[in-house]
Amino acid sequence: MTPFALNLEKTNIEASLVSIEPALNGFGSMLLVAKDEGDPGVHEWVSKTRMKMSEEEHFRHKLVTIGLHYAIVPSNNWDSFEAYLEKIEQTPPAKFRENLLNSYAGIFITDESKKDESKPVDWDDILSSPPKFIAFLKDRFGEEHIDEEIETRAYEYAINPDAMKQLIVEHLQWFWTNHLKTEWERVRPMLEESVRAFNQLDLSGMSRNELARFVTGRDFHETKWYGALDKAESLVFVPNAHIGPYTQTTKIGEKIFIYFGARVPEGSEVRVPELDRAEIVSKLSALADETRLHILQMIAENGEMRSNEVMEEIKLSQPSTSRYLGQLTASGYLQERRVNGAKAYRLNRDHIEKTLKAVSAFLLDRS
Repeated sequence: MTPFALNLEKTNIEASLVSIEPALNGFGSMLLVAKDEGDPGVHEWVSKTRMKMSEEEHFRHKLVTIGLHYAIVPSNNWDSFEAYLEKIEQTPPAKFRENLLNSYAGIFITDESKKDESKPVDWDDILSSPPKFIAFLKDRFGEEHIDEEIETRAYEYAINPDAMKQLIVEHLQWFWTNHLKTEWERVRPMLEESVRAFNQLDLSGMSRNELARFVTGRDFHETKWYGALDKAESLVFVPNAHIGPYTQTTKIGEKIFIYFGARVPEGSEVRVPELDRAEIVSKLSALADETRLHILQMIAENGEMRSNEVMEEIKLSQPSTSRYLGQLTASGYLQERRVNGAKAYRLNRDHIEKTLKAVSAFLLDRS
């Protein structure tokens, strides 16, 4: 299925609202295994796959999918993951390096890097040593997003395209054969049903941000992507069987791809018990933790709390508090807004009621 194109004045669905995107879908699941942060709601396949891998295999997996991410991220609408792998095998070594460096040259996440948007990148200087390469990445992405061990190894391949291609081809083939192929065969029918359910609905009157909220269940207003959705050439919504309540947004060329947890939308007559069950597990897993429940209880009692107030009350570090609040927001139990520059949170009562009704319907309405 092909993604749909939207103009800025009015939503125009030319083909499909949601697309299965086999190559991107599989690649998205590979990224979840690489990160494996233990977030509630992520499908157990992710942690089980990670546990099957040795430390050496997992490091190699992170190196390929994160360190060399922009060298290999699928950029076309491949009919299958195997077709993507065939293309990878046919790609000249220099092309991987070109993809990687060109992508880095166009990324300006930090405020400091945005000052250099008009300046050309001196790759001869940046690739002259690992420290200079790492410093460049920290400047572009932010220090907190850079794993120095991974990126130092990635540097070795950035200056040796032949070795880069060999590593990429061998690892992707290995991961597909040993971990992803069987799982993809299991989840593909469910993903196709999710796609069919969304594409049967008439959503032509929605703006892009309304579409993103309806399809993913997440509000993009407080994210960096809010304005970007209107500027993109097109949007592609990709249902993923493993990402749970979270979303992942990436821009490839002039298209924006949004991964979301595969589900059946409200208002659809399509019923997929496997998806219903997975969605309930995803929602309830966020509640299966004493600290997260404590946070929800505090916010319910106070009406609204800022992140620093939550941090002071539960006596946790700022990173841990942000992680918990992010998980509860992603799961839909909290609503986030900015108050004088600070993030404030309130209970999403509607989502809680819908979760309880969904559990009741799944277990009790079986006639």
